[in-house]
Amino acid sequence: MTAEHLLALDGPANFRDLGGQPTVDARFVRRGRVFRSDSLSGLSERDVEQLRQEVGIRTVIDLRAGHEVEEYGHGPLQDHVRQLHLPIVDSTREPEPTTRRQRKARTFQTLDEIYLFMLEEYGTRFAAVLRVIADGDAQPVVFHCAAGKDRTGLTSALVLGLCGVADELIVADFAFTETRMPTIIARHTERASGTDEAVEVAGQQYGAQALTMATVLDALRSEHGSIENYVASVGLEPRVISDLRASLVTDDPDA
Repeated sequence: MTAEHLLALDGPANFRDLGGQPTVDARFVRRGRVFRSDSLSGLSERDVEQLRQEVGIRTVIDLRAGHEVEEYGHGPLQDHVRQLHLPIVDSTREPEPTTRRQRKARTFQTLDEIYLFMLEEYGTRFAAVLRVIADGDAQPVVFHCAAGKDRTGLTSALVLGLCGVADELIVADFAFTETRMPTIIARHTERASGTDEAVEVAGQQYGAQALTMATVLDALRSEHGSIENYVASVGLEPRVISDLRASLVTDDPDA
């Protein structure tokens, strides 16, 4: 993952094309079909036109919780594209009572522990997002959360893993967000300046360190054998996995 995948926008500072990544079987993730981003709430008019006319975004998947959307909105692109709210973690959608008691009893020391818990607890929600991404009619599609780091980072790892991208490149895709965090925080701080609004993305307790995602991928493979086995365990159908690969993987490095 390099800066060439980054789109220069006024609002989001972490809007990136997942395309162009090589796969382990000498193929490539198709360019211009699936994107990841930080919040789209602050898109400028120029951003909206660029995403509509140049990028051709058809579908936006907002991974943020309900209260985040209520406070900051989906952003102006929602008036022009298919807007889906598929929150990964949302207090308005509690797990079953037994699981909820277990969740409240758990404590976390590291970000990789949090990520593995999210994958375990909210696996069906990740599967729901993957079903949309795999639909060729929904593409080009962008998924995002607030900073485009945690919920978005995990979703990106699953998409790239299912496409056959090597772990070290998935890790690099995740770690690239660390280079964007100062700009993300600065833009959100400036946007809230002089208003009564809270800053959507302020200082972060955790960064986006390569070791975090490497540990998560190792743990997933240790537990499930592969990313494909993991998503199957949370209910993603084999047909969806095939559709995702058919729409996103190509032999042409320039496609």
